[in-house]
Amino acid sequence: MSGPKAEVLQSNKVVEPRLEAWRNNLLGLMKKQGLTQNDLKDLINDRFYGESEKPRFTQKNVSTWVNAGLPDRKGHVRPFPKFEIMLQIAAVLEVDLGYLIGDIECKTYKAQDAHEYTGIEESALEEVRKITHFERRYHLGESRGSNSAMISEILKSPILPELLDEMACLIRLNDKRDDITEAVVAEYGEELVNRAFRFRDDFVAPGPDAPEEELHEVEAINEAVFESAGVSPVERPRFMEAVKAINKAIDDCYDEENRLVRDESASRYMVQKRFGEIVELIAPSRFTK
Repeated sequence: MSGPKAEVLQSNKVVEPRLEAWRNNLLGLMKKQGLTQNDLKDLINDRFYGESEKPRFTQKNVSTWVNAGLPDRKGHVRPFPKFEIMLQIAAVLEVDLGYLIGDIECKTYKAQDAHEYTGIEESALEEVRKITHFERRYHLGESRGSNSAMISEILKSPILPELLDEMACLIRLNDKRDDITEAVVAEYGEELVNRAFRFRDDFVAPGPDAPEEELHEVEAINEAVFESAGVSPVERPRFMEAVKAINKAIDDCYDEENRLVRDESASRYMVQKRFGEIVELIAPSRFTK
């Protein structure tokens, strides 16, 4: 018994998301590495079938792989490549097969384990690996001055959490700059705020003891502003609330910005101080004191 047809298998709720992950991740890796379908074909043929007189795979084969799960011109759903071929594709792209089929988020199971254990992003783990890979490969990691040893000392430093706290303060200070305007948008909506911001300087306020003639003139000017802004009589109270809120936010932002500048300067000093303390802990000054 041959079992269900390919179309039935590939529409299965377990298989379908894996096919989508396969297409997205395979095409994503090819794009990142600047590979065409012909390039991928050549990589596999050269690595695994270099001695063969006739290349094993063609560009048409690669086209079928990258479109797995999608119908061809005849309406037949393209299947996954054979398991052996999938392993070869993963090998030349330097990833584990689990990444290509969406089993893991990181490109290798080792990176996935490290990410889950530490919470550190894969890209950061890759940078650490670049720094230490040569030493590990040639067994040079025993020296106190090696990259591996230095990274280990920094991570073990009791001052590192304080350094990270100070850096987090810097990030929070930057976030506060956006919170001021976002609060107004959340209250009145982006479209109304944009209009109010555009026309807020065009409104005229009469003086405290303005004569009736001036009041009529101010009213006419403001009426023209409402028309230019496309504000209906029903919208006007809400619109003016938004104008006042924007003006207040700008004033608050000015005062807050001055405070943020002071706080940012203090935080940057503390970041530099904590980092200097880590360096001093790892390599105490002996000649400059």
